[in-house]
Amino acid sequence: MPPRPELAEPRKRKHFTENDDILLLKQVITDEPFRHGGGKVIDKWDKVAEVLLSSPAFSRETLAGKTAQNRTTLLLAKKKNAAEARLSGVEVTLSEKEALAEAEIAEAAGETVRKLAVERLKRPAAEDGEPTKGTKLVKIVGILAEYKEKELAAKKDQWEAERADRIALERGRLVVERQRQIDNQRLIEVLTVLAKK
Repeated sequence: MPPRPELAEPRKRKHFTENDDILLLKQVITDEPFRHGGGKVIDKWDKVAEVLLSSPAFSRETLAGKTAQNRTTLLLAKKKNAAEARLSGVEVTLSEKEALAEAEIAEAAGETVRKLAVERLKRPAAEDGEPTKGTKLVKIVGILAEYKEKELAAKKDQWEAERADRIALERGRLVVERQRQIDNQRLIEVLTVLAKK
């Protein structure tokens, strides 16, 4: 009797690897699927999934647009939690995946600020030429957007500096380890010579 199809070998779940997450975040930053409204959002996420599946570096065999959207949301939530932990005084080092998630959050915040500024500019100004609350708000929003961009650039510089520091520390550790091995080898040679006497 042949095995029933429903009892065939169960499909194994394929988890996202670190590299898969990085590729997903890079593609989301490039395609910006969250910007499209009017029922086209899931279509854009499907296109993100198609692009990732066509990449040889992406290890998953299947990926739906909804899965890509949910994974991105999860990564952004993890990034938010890590940021809150840093604010509480916990020392956290950022991986490439977390840096990309932070960049995505900053980009989304910047886009929101820009949309608000454009909406404010479309409103009619006061006829007497005096600045209205709306124009003041537009100026404030513009200043905040500029601040966010500068803050993001500063964070990128900080990440690069931290990465350079980690590399320098690792190199220093390797030099110390190599010197310790050389010293141990010399000690063994001296002890061997003394033992032969």
